[in-house]
Amino acid sequence: MSRCGAAESHAEFAQLLCAEPARIQQTVDGLLLDLHRDKEKLVRSFLDYPGSQELLLALCRSLTPGETRLCSNVAYILGTIAENEVGAQCLVTLAQTQLLESDNLLGNLNSMLTWTDTEAVMNAAGTLCTMVETNEGRQWLLNDPHLEELLVNVTALLDSVNEWAASNAVLVLARIAICESGCRKLLEQPSSWHMLRKLIAALGVDEAGCGTSAAFALGRLCDLDVGRKQILEMEEAPNMITTLEKMMADGDTGGSKNACFALSCLATDKDGHAHILKNPIFPEILNTLCALLASKEQESAWFAAMTLKVLGSHPKGVVKLREHPKISALLKTVACSPTAGKDLLEEVDFALKKLQPLSKPSPPRVDVLKINSIQITWSRLILDSGLEVTYSLFDGDNLLYKGPDCSYVLAEVKLCKEYAFRLHVSTEGDDGLYSDITTVTVEESVPSCPLDFRVIGCTPTQLKLAWNAPAEPNGVIKCYMVYKGDTVIETTSERTCIVSGLVPSKSYVFHVCASTSKGKGAKSCLAASTADPGDHAPSKLTLNVLGRNEMFITWDMPEVSLGRLFNFELCMNGRVVYLGPDRSFTARRLTANTEYTCTVSAITSEGKCESKPVMKKTAKDEYENTTRCLYSPARMNQPLASPSAKDVSELAERLRRTRTQLGIYKEQTPGKTLKTHQTLNKGNLKGIHKQRDSDVMSKAVTQHKYRS
Repeated sequence: MSRCGAAESHAEFAQLLCAEPARIQQTVDGLLLDLHRDKEKLVRSFLDYPGSQELLLALCRSLTPGETRLCSNVAYILGTIAENEVGAQCLVTLAQTQLLESDNLLGNLNSMLTWTDTEAVMNAAGTLCTMVETNEGRQWLLNDPHLEELLVNVTALLDSVNEWAASNAVLVLARIAICESGCRKLLEQPSSWHMLRKLIAALGVDEAGCGTSAAFALGRLCDLDVGRKQILEMEEAPNMITTLEKMMADGDTGGSKNACFALSCLATDKDGHAHILKNPIFPEILNTLCALLASKEQESAWFAAMTLKVLGSHPKGVVKLREHPKISALLKTVACSPTAGKDLLEEVDFALKKLQPLSKPSPPRVDVLKINSIQITWSRLILDSGLEVTYSLFDGDNLLYKGPDCSYVLAEVKLCKEYAFRLHVSTEGDDGLYSDITTVTVEESVPSCPLDFRVIGCTPTQLKLAWNAPAEPNGVIKCYMVYKGDTVIETTSERTCIVSGLVPSKSYVFHVCASTSKGKGAKSCLAASTADPGDHAPSKLTLNVLGRNEMFITWDMPEVSLGRLFNFELCMNGRVVYLGPDRSFTARRLTANTEYTCTVSAITSEGKCESKPVMKKTAKDEYENTTRCLYSPARMNQPLASPSAKDVSELAERLRRTRTQLGIYKEQTPGKTLKTHQTLNKGNLKGIHKQRDSDVMSKAVTQHKYRS
C-alpha cells in the first residue's frame, strides 16, 4: 500500500472514534465498499493501524441496538476481520476484557439473532461462526454466561426462511461441536432434544450448505456415547440414516463427504451399527459407497473406504459386505491402482483385512495321552473381522467334534489302528477350508506305576499290601511284581499281597510294578512297619475306686485283633479274679488303703496277650479294720478258707472250656495261617497259659486241702 493510500485509510479509520452517529455511519459504509474492492488489503491496513484495538472497541459499541443497517454492516466488517487469524485473536481478546454489558460483543451479536431484519441476522450469525472457528474463539464462547441463550436463538434460526441465515446458524453449532467440550455443552443444554431434531430436519442438499454443516454436527455428536445414545432413542433416527444416504448419492461433494462422516461415527458403536444394518436403505448405502469408491476424486473415495472399514468393524457388517457382489473386487481394484493416494490405500487395505476369507488351517497336533486316548489340538484363529470361528475335527470322513474349542480328546482308542485327523474351519458366510491330514497309530507300551500303594492289614509278623491299577496301563496287564527292597517276593495277577515272616515293630520298604507284553513299568514305593505285639492286648484298662473295699474295672477291645477272641482274664495282684467276655468287673471285699496291681489279658485263638499293669489304691478306712477282706496282701500269706466243692468245680470247668475252644479251633484249621494276621509264638503263649492255669488250680486245691 502506498503512503498516500495508507494515510487516507488511517484518516478514515479515525472517523470511527468520533461521537457523531452520522459520521460513523458514513465511515462504516466506506469501509464496506473498500472490503468489497480489496478485502485483504483493508483488513491488513486496519490491523496495522496503531489504535486498532480502539477501532475494534468502537465497532463493538456500534452494535448496541440502534440503527439496523449500521449494526448489520458493522457485524459484517467484524466477521471479515475475524477471518484473519490476527484479527480473530484481537477480537477474542477484546471480548474477554469487556466489562460493560453495553460493550459485550457476544451479547450484542446474540441480540441481533432475534431481529426481523434477515440481513442483520445473517451477518450476526456469520460473525459468530467465524469467531468460533478458532480454538480460542470456541473457548471464549463456551465460557460466556450468554451461551445457553445464544444456543436457543441459534437453534431457532434453523427454521429461518433465509437459507443463508439458517446455514450460518448450523455452522455455528457445527464449529462448536469440533471439540469434545463443545459437544458436551450442546448435549447438556435443556433444549438439546429440540436442537437434535432441528439438525436432523436440516439434513439434505441445498445451495447454502445447511445440510452439509448439519451432517458434520450430527457426526461429531454421534462420536460421543451420550450423543449417539440420545440420537438413537429419537424417532427421527431411521429418517436421519435415510437422508444421509441420499446426501451421499447426490453429486454435491461436500455433502457426500459429511454424510459418510456422520454414518461412520454412528456405526462405530454396536447399537448404532445395528441401526444402520437393519435400515431398509442399507443395500443402497453399500451401492452408493461403491460408486464413491470408484470416483476419481480422491477425498470422496477416501470417505467411502473409511465408511466401509467402519461398517466392517463388527462381525455382522463383515457378513453383509462379503455378500455384496462388488465391494471386495472394487477394494482390490483400488488397492492395485497406481493413482490411489497413501491415505486412500491405508483405508482400503484395512477394509480388505476385515473382509479377508479364511485361509487353510495348519494340520492338527496329536499327543497320545494313554493307551486308550489321544489328545488332538490346533491353533486358534484370530480374525480381523471379529467373526467367531467354528472348528470341525474329522477322522477320515467321520465328524468327531464341531465347536469353538481348540482341543479334543478321543477316548477308547483301538490299538494298532491308524487314525487320520483333519481340521475344517468356517465362519458365518465363509465355509472355509480343510487342513492337511495328520496320521497316528497307537501301539502298546510299558504301563505307568500302580496307584494308591497302601497297607490294608498289619500284624507283628505280616503285612497285607494292596494297590490300584495304573492310570496308563498302555496295554493288557499281565501281572504285578512285588519287591521287598530289591528282591522280588511275589508275582501275582491280583492287586493284593500278604508278606509273611517279618520282624515285629520293624520298618520295611516295598515296591510294586505292573507288567505288559512290552515289559515292566514304573514302580510305586511304600514304607511300612509291622505291628507292636502289645497292640493285641486289651486297651484302656481303667480302675475306678468306689470306696474302701470296692473297685470298678473297665477295659476296651484290642486295637489290633489277633485271631478269634474268646474271653478276657482279669488279674489283681497276680490272682485271676474274672474270666469271661465282658469288658468290666466290680471287685468287692478289698482291703482299705491298699494298692492293687491289675492286668487284663485277651484270650484268642492265637494265644493270650496281656495288657500293661495299672495300679490303684483303695480308700483309707477311718475306723479300725476289724473285717478281713479278700485279695489283701495280709491274707495272701495266710491259709485261705477252703472253697466249696461247687466253686472248685466251676473254676475247673471254665478253664477246661477255654482249652477245649483252643483245641477245636486248631482242629478246624490244621496247618493254616491267617493271611490278615501274623501268628504269634503259640508254644510260648500256650505254655504260659497252661502254667498259669496250673498255678491257679494248684493253689485252689492246696487251699482246699489246708482248710480241710
